[in-house]
Formats: sequence, C-alpha cells, structure tokens
Amino acid sequence: MTRRHGYHQGSRGRPRPASGPPGVVLVITVLLVGLLLTMGLTLINLASSDYQIANNESRSIQALFNADAGTEEAKMRLSPNAPVAMAIPVGTSADWRAYLLSGHTQAEIQGGLDPNYAKAAPAYTANEGTSNYFYYTSVQTGSGIIPWGWARIQHKFNATGNLLYQDAITGAETTSASQVVSGTTVYNPPLLLVTTEGIQGSVRRMISVEYQPIVSTTTTTTDVITDPFGNAAHGTGAITLIGNADTDSYDSRLGAYNVSGNLGTNGDISTDSTAVAAITIDPNSTVSGDVLIGPGGNTATGVVNTGTITGTTSTEPSTWNLPLSSIPTGVVNQGALTISGNTVRTLTEGTYWFSSLSISGNGQLVTTGAVKIYVTGNISIAGNGVATANNAPPNLLIYGTVDPTNAANQTTSVAITGNGNFYGAVYAPQASISVSGNGGVYGALTGASVSVNGNGGLHYDEALANLGRYVTTTTTTTYTTTGFTRYSWREIAF
Repeated sequence: MTRRHGYHQGSRGRPRPASGPPGVVLVITVLLVGLLLTMGLTLINLASSDYQIANNESRSIQALFNADAGTEEAKMRLSPNAPVAMAIPVGTSADWRAYLLSGHTQAEIQGGLDPNYAKAAPAYTANEGTSNYFYYTSVQTGSGIIPWGWARIQHKFNATGNLLYQDAITGAETTSASQVVSGTTVYNPPLLLVTTEGIQGSVRRMISVEYQPIVSTTTTTTDVITDPFGNAAHGTGAITLIGNADTDSYDSRLGAYNVSGNLGTNGDISTDSTAVAAITIDPNSTVSGDVLIGPGGNTATGVVNTGTITGTTSTEPSTWNLPLSSIPTGVVNQGALTISGNTVRTLTEGTYWFSSLSISGNGQLVTTGAVKIYVTGNISIAGNGVATANNAPPNLLIYGTVDPTNAANQTTSVAITGNGNFYGAVYAPQASISVSGNGGVYGALTGASVSVNGNGGLHYDEALANLGRYVTTTTTTTYTTTGFTRYSWREIAF
C-alpha cells in the first residue's frame, strides 16, 4: 500500500527572491510625487504670473485707449460743427479751461485728480483763479458707456506765457489774435492743448495732444453794376424839391423834350438815406415817377410829401455803389476853367480835366461833340451856361471827383443857377448839388445831396439810363475754422 507524504519546501524547489533595504520604493515614490508637484506648482505660478502680466498689459493698453478716446471726444465737441447741446465753446481768456468728465466728478478734479488744477500755464507753478473753468460730462449714453477718465482743454502758450494762435493765412504759430489783410480784419484761431487721463482699474495713463485749427478759406467775387445816371436825381443824403420844382422824363434819342409828345413819367428820385425827411417834396412840386429811400427805411417818416408823387413810394433794394471817378490815364490837368464876361469857350469831342469849373456873367461853354469833363474842385455854372452839342445830355458828362495827386482837391459843391437851360449829366458823389433859377436841367444829377429850387424843372433823359455804367468787382476772402486736427502727441509720465 502506497503512502502519500506532504511536500515540504526546503532547499529544493523555487528560489526565494533577494530582498533590499526596507522602504526604498516608498522613498523613491514620494520623491517622484514631490518633484511632479513642484513642477506643477511652478507651472501654475508661471501661468499665473503670465496671466497677471498680460492682464496688466491689457489694462495699460486699455487705459491708453481710454485716454485717446477722451481726446477724440474733446476734438469732436470743440468743432464749430458740433451739435449745440454737445458743443464746448472756446474761451478767449488766458485762464480758460474746459474739463471733460467720464466716470469722474468735478470734486475729484478739484481734489487732486488734476495735479495742475488752479495752476497757471505754462509752468503750472503760480496760482490762478478758477472762475473761467468749465465742466462738461461725456456725451456717452446707454449700456455700452466706457468711463474713460477725464480731459483738460486749454490754450497753448509759448515759453513766456503768451497765448499762441495759428496764422489764418500762413498756418504758422503767432502771438497775434488778429491781422489786417487788404483792409479787412482777419482773426487767427487759437491753438489748443488737450491733456487726457485714461483710467482702467488701477492703471492710469496720461497723454497730451496739441490740436491745430482747420482753417477753410472761401473767396467770393462780387460784381456791382452802377448806373451813375440811373434816376433823375439820386443822393447818398437828402433830396429836396422846393417851389415849383418838377421832375419827369423824355428820351433825347427821339428828339427834344416835348410836353405834347416826347414826355415820360420816369422822373424818379432816390436816396440811400433812411433818415427822417430824407426826401422832401414841397407844395407845388411834382414827381412824375417813383420816390425811393434807403433799404429798410420807413417811407412814412423818410418821405415828407406836401406836393405830388405820381408813382410809388418805396425803399431801394440796396444802396448805390458811388465811388469817386478815376481820371483816365493820359488826361492832363489843365488847371481852372473859368469863363466870365462875354467869353465863349469851345471844347471839341474828347475828355478833359480841370481843377475847377466856373461860368458866370455872359460866359458860355460850348461843346461840339461828346465831351467828358473831370473836375477836381468846385463847379459853378451860371451866366449863359453850357451849349451842349445838339442839346443832347449824353454829349456832356461832368464828373466831380478827387485829384489823384492831392486828395485835398476834391469836388464838394456843384451849383447850377441862372435862366439858361443845362443839357448834361453830373456825377459828383461827394458834392452837394443845387439847382436854382428858371433854367431847366435836362439830364441827371447824382451827388451827396440834391436840391432843386426853381421853375425850370428836372427832366430826366432816359438815354442816360445805361450810359457810364461801370462794374466794380470786389473779391472777399473769409477764413473759417471748421474743426481741429492733431498736430503733436506725447505721453506724460506720472
């Protein structure tokens, strides 16, 4: 019978593995875990630091953008084209300032937010009053509002403390607020300095921007047409008809004046004046035509009429342009033309210049063609007067003007007297013109004032209507500030 015995492990069978020092594996494991933990924490710290740096950089950039947004809003609101409710008017005093606030208050500005508050530019060391400081709130509205900070708007100064302007003509900097160009005062717009602080969280950045005005020039050319003999009588001042003085019209191109045929109702009288009694028409005097006073005048007070007006009474659309006539080049001053006694002086067709004109006694001036006479002194026509060629008023044009070589010599008085008729036209814008006697005046009279007193009447020749017409061209240039543009930019370090 076979007996089974149990197996006893001894030296025979599997070999027992060799054993090391106790806890080595645990130590190594802990070291590895610690190393990984340290590396993880380092990476976390690096990521956190990078995030903080990126966040600070983002805030710094945003603060700069905020400051720039403040300068742009200031530029928009300084523009002359800004809506009235948003506009910031530019002051003229040296201590003028405008504060533009976004997310901040006037109290904060006064409390130290602006380190230069109440300090005078450009050094900001001396104190200055704040009565010309003005405060405005940002125009931003709605849920997307960005409280960008605050801005200070002020004039630019030079090193000595003078306000600086932009020369409207050249664009250069100047300390002059205005200049005279061709007799017209042109105002130079001021240069402006806008200092803005952008705030984003705890980050603050400040910039300073200089704004130059954008000056637009507009040149306007105006042609003014003047008909110096457009009415029977015209004056810059008073027009007076006394006694039996009448006005009417005719056309010398159709023949002689004739109450039965060549007779019209264009004997208009006018004045540029709007004064009381600018035109006076006495009893027994008749105006066969219109009566006009200066633009905007009151005809109820400007026209004193106790005679007769057959036409309308109204105001001129504009005053007449009545410069002194220029003596044509090449025409020589022949001195005084004095005709007295029984002397007869004949002038052939042409243009003449006399320092004065006087006809008296039985003296007479005869013209044998179309004659223009420039006189630079007083004019007195009496005696037998003037025998104009064909008794046609266009054949005698008398201009009372000023001596181009001596402004003291000028026509200030024209007197037509006597019983002889006068056929011609007188243009003497700086002279008082008076007509008296029984002789009639056939033509036109234009002066500083006109007085007609007599029985002969004033008969306007319609052939003179456009005769002597001249065009005065005036060119006007206006300089207008239409906005502002950046000229310089810099950041201010805290």
